Amino acid sequence: MTPEYRVDAEQRIESYLFGQDIKDIKFIQVEQTFTDMGGEIHVWNVKTRVDGSWWVVEGEGVPMNLYTQNEFYFSADEAYSFHLGISQRLRARHHLEFKHIIDELPLDIDHVKSISRRLNSAAVALNDVSAPEDLQAIGLTCRESLIELAGVLANGNPNLLEEKGLKAADFKGVAREVIAIYAPGKSNGKLRKRSRDIMEAAWDHSSEIVHSPNKNIPDAKICLLLTCSAVSLIQNLFLKFLGFDNEPKCSVCKSMDFDILVLEGNDEALFNCNSCGNQEPLS
Repeated sequence: MTPEYRVDAEQRIESYLFGQDIKDIKFIQVEQTFTDMGGEIHVWNVKTRVDGSWWVVEGEGVPMNLYTQNEFYFSADEAYSFHLGISQRLRARHHLEFKHIIDELPLDIDHVKSISRRLNSAAVALNDVSAPEDLQAIGLTCRESLIELAGVLANGNPNLLEEKGLKAADFKGVAREVIAIYAPGKSNGKLRKRSRDIMEAAWDHSSEIVHSPNKNIPDAKICLLLTCSAVSLIQNLFLKFLGFDNEPKCSVCKSMDFDILVLEGNDEALFNCNSCGNQEPLS
């Protein structure tokens, strides 16, 4: 634990305790540090003048929590063990909810991963270019990846091809319509145009690489960059469409620097702002 971390942790603990109406701290220090879960988790020994003695557990990847020393939790090890159980239960709940959301995605995630693997292989091939045909092959890989992405998008939106008179291999046409679905409304007008521009640039540049024997390695790198950007952009537009960009923010100061706190004997989680100390139930 660095001195900077210690100072920051003590401030967060004091703010947390104040939010629990525990004041007049006379003693605070790290009693024990555990590393068996891959990161450092610290159990702090806190004594107050009026409100008794407490264990506070905090660290990497776990919510901060408070346990009394006066009744049930007699040692730092016991507080850590109990806290670990709560953290694992919350983590398991989060994974179950996330898995449920992923099952609802119309994008075929495994298929998109296959596109990623193909593009990674093309990036490796850039290190062993010896002829124009090698660069053309990279352009072909990029174009095939975009066609594959168009097929994924068409499968995820089964009525799209018939309604719009498109073919599954028409990447620019499919991408244009999917962008309109994933970024609807007047407020997203500029985003739609920029997204369409990237899709067209990725497709047009890959076609130029395929059909020209006069391109060089930077041209092929740009082709890969544009193609990867197109694939990533489509995925992030969809996540935005689902609302995945609605990360928690403090309602008071709008900070995104926060901890999730779990109160003793209560599964309800609290949003704790590290910037202004605001606390509120996590919806």
